[in-house]
Amino acid sequence: MPAVSVIVPVYNTEKYIRKCLDSLTAQTLRDIEIICVNDCSTDGSLDILREYAARDTRIKIIDFEQNRGAAAARNTGIDAAAGEYIGFVDSDDFIDPDFYEKLYTKATETGADIVKGADLKICYPNGTEKIDRFNEKIRTNKYQFLGQYTTAIFNKSMIQKHNISFPIGLSVGEDPCFLIHAVFCTNKIEIIDDAQYYYMRRDDSLNSEYWTDKKVSDYIKYINTVCELPQQYQIPAEHKRFFIVRLLEDVYSTITNKTVRGSNSEMTLMMLMNKLHLLSLGSKIKLLYDGTVLRLAQTNKSAKRGIYYVSLCLLKQFLKDDRFDVTLLYSTSCAGMDWYKNDPDLKNLKSICTHFALGQGANNRLIPNKNFNPQEYDVYFNPAHNWKFFYPSLMHCYILHDAMPMFDNGWFPHDFTKVFYDFYHDLPPYTHYFAVSESSKRDFLEYFDNMSDNYISVAPNSSAQEFKPLNAPAQLQKVFDKYETGLSADAKYTFYMGAVDDKRKNLVGSVKYFIDFIEQNNVTDLYFLLGGNGKEKLVDGLKRYLGDRYEKYAQYIIPLGYVDNEDVNILYSHSLFFTFLSLYEGFGMPPLEAMMSGTPVICANNSSLPEVVGDAALLVDENDEEQVLNAFKTLYFDEDKRNDLIKKGIEQAKNFSWDKTYKIISNTIINTLYGVGNK
Repeated sequence: MPAVSVIVPVYNTEKYIRKCLDSLTAQTLRDIEIICVNDCSTDGSLDILREYAARDTRIKIIDFEQNRGAAAARNTGIDAAAGEYIGFVDSDDFIDPDFYEKLYTKATETGADIVKGADLKICYPNGTEKIDRFNEKIRTNKYQFLGQYTTAIFNKSMIQKHNISFPIGLSVGEDPCFLIHAVFCTNKIEIIDDAQYYYMRRDDSLNSEYWTDKKVSDYIKYINTVCELPQQYQIPAEHKRFFIVRLLEDVYSTITNKTVRGSNSEMTLMMLMNKLHLLSLGSKIKLLYDGTVLRLAQTNKSAKRGIYYVSLCLLKQFLKDDRFDVTLLYSTSCAGMDWYKNDPDLKNLKSICTHFALGQGANNRLIPNKNFNPQEYDVYFNPAHNWKFFYPSLMHCYILHDAMPMFDNGWFPHDFTKVFYDFYHDLPPYTHYFAVSESSKRDFLEYFDNMSDNYISVAPNSSAQEFKPLNAPAQLQKVFDKYETGLSADAKYTFYMGAVDDKRKNLVGSVKYFIDFIEQNNVTDLYFLLGGNGKEKLVDGLKRYLGDRYEKYAQYIIPLGYVDNEDVNILYSHSLFFTFLSLYEGFGMPPLEAMMSGTPVICANNSSLPEVVGDAALLVDENDEEQVLNAFKTLYFDEDKRNDLIKKGIEQAKNFSWDKTYKIISNTIINTLYGVGNK
């Protein structure tokens, strides 16, 4: 019995086969047989085989009468092999002289069913070489052994016992089908790093990057075949997950790196990813929740705006759902990672970082966190756009707030627009998005051609906190005193809440309309309260824009600065009406909060705002002074209209809740992972 049977399928390789056979006949392990299976070559390959066989009796030739493909050639070689171990060499490749001696010696020393040599060395026609690194991955977990089967030898008795073979008729995946099956059956894998196999890359063209429907179909058959092996061999759950995640990475690589021809192929591959996601799932879906914006806001009050509250409210929803196991993800470790510990809803939350930051300034270095393994998770969820994380096997989900930086209106500097564009344009294909409004969805589809309508769900926001109508003059007086307004609790005012230093919010225009209204109607008992960060900047802008008129009416305009959460509801509820003349909103949380608080609303009729207020507000063209002043006049003088809008507003606000938003998001994630109801 030979120590090793080497199987060499041959088809039209007369230019290369001599080097291959020379490397085999020169092996220092003499006790080998070399089985060459000629698959009806039409060049001089068969004559060369006969020439070498005449000189070396270890060479055996099997000559097919018709072309049957490489898989059939290898299977035939396996059937004919008499060796204790079997190796495979392609007829245009070659190996080190001591390749099989080293592998076989290790096999006899350890009793391993599979012994693998060094990482494959790829040799290109121009003389360059590249190492395809696999060995360290395999040492970590044998289920990473998905390629480079020609660099190994396999115990023949194992192959026979488990009926391991190369599937016939597949244009893709026949080699890994054999290898993966063998890996699942083996008792032990050993690796030798100094036994070299040389793979000759004959074709540098990109033809292999173009996949027909047939090739896609064969690839899917291969994946479906091997993904049944964990169940067949009843491997532990953690190893099954590891293996399936590796297949997910392979499918993702195929989707992103191949040009697929055929109308249904891309969707079919996506369905395959869904199936693999389902197979990889444990009892709970393990979700990485990007905590960047939440952490930043702990040291910067101005960051506690709409996106912050969206992030916080959705995080709390995920934590209440027993179907998910949630971990906060940060890019680096730094102060404030455990900001949530004092929040009773978040105190049991876990967090992890991808890197540790060492040093400061120019000496700052990022060290990977070895305790973070993205393969352990199923979903990455990003509620903001401060930072993004990518790993091929994860389902990636992003909230789409607004596409404002893409608008050519001077609201954002060019550099920020470029960063914003690159952020979303470079997201991986088949990312799932949740737009906060139909308007926002339309904008993103207009500006980002990498996004598909099929992968954007509309999940409207709700309010930053729980709001309700309040009638508490004593409490209001305390709030007035706290912010030094100089007002008494029975004062009439219109309230604004938001970022007062944001040009898009149109605060300067709103104040100008307010002054016009009180001036034209001789109103002396109405005040405009402006809540939000940027008080000084706002006042400077008003002085520049309104000049002497601002000084004349400054007593009626009261910037409050940052308003604490506990004070917002009372300010909404006692406002005679709420004015929101923003130039654009991805969603528009303030008018919703005002309606929840029982406050009549004047609202700009643009972007997403009509979706939010419906018919429960006075909608105006924010650039039409006559419309705006008429709305002011109506809500100042007409108590019946105010009461009508209060009732309508409370009802309209019931259409929005974080429960409803979360249901859309969580159902989409679960249906996608479990392959249910895909678009």
